[in-house]
Amino acid sequence: MSSLVVLMYHALWRDAGERESIDADDRPYAVDQARFAGQLDALRGHRLPVVDPAALARSDRPVDGVVLSFDDGHASNALLALPLLRERGMRAVFFVTTGFVGARPGYCSVSQLREMAAQGMEIGGHGHTHRFLSDLSDAELGDEMQRSQGLLADWLGVAPTQMSFPGGRYDRRALDAAARHGFEVLHGSIPGRISAGPLPRVLPRIAVRAGMPDAAWLAHAQGRAGALLRTQATQATKALARRVLGNAGYHRLYQRIKG
Repeated sequence: MSSLVVLMYHALWRDAGERESIDADDRPYAVDQARFAGQLDALRGHRLPVVDPAALARSDRPVDGVVLSFDDGHASNALLALPLLRERGMRAVFFVTTGFVGARPGYCSVSQLREMAAQGMEIGGHGHTHRFLSDLSDAELGDEMQRSQGLLADWLGVAPTQMSFPGGRYDRRALDAAARHGFEVLHGSIPGRISAGPLPRVLPRIAVRAGMPDAAWLAHAQGRAGALLRTQATQATKALARRVLGNAGYHRLYQRIKG
């Protein structure tokens, strides 16, 4: 069966000090740089093509392979991920929280984003403040989209056409606002694979977590049904908890149990 899978990464780290410098909420998704390099080599070894994210917008996009994506815009994306990708001739899409750029320690600068774009990487939006879009008023939602789109266009000289939703949270208002502001390819966080045919309005992605066993990672990258079903069941449980507790309540619970 043809299978196109989008893997979602966040920060990378090389040693314990770098890992500890990552926000505690984000550490469950922070991956050792050496392990990430091994995963890139495993994709090649198992003949899983790494698809250029720009191809997602094309009608003739590949139906097999893996798309690599990163959320938030952590500085390690430029410092650690970019060299590994360049060495292997691979491309990824980096979704950037624009309000963090050049303003929050540990996150990319404008010059780093420009370097990544110059090396063929796709730079996409991830909101301006990383607030959950479904929690915002219409005015706040429009401001998030406008700032994200406008700042990235100013910095890079080209308007971004892809975005991922902070925390995977969105509603119909967020979908409509994204379209109005020129975001054509939208990424969520519900696990799954992309089939041939029309592109879904929100693409499924599989989060790569720090504790994910290598065999499980490979099974997800290959789009194996059993692995996806197990992850989807876990995600459905979390989605139910979010509906019951609300985004704020669920996030407080997450902070207590870390994922």
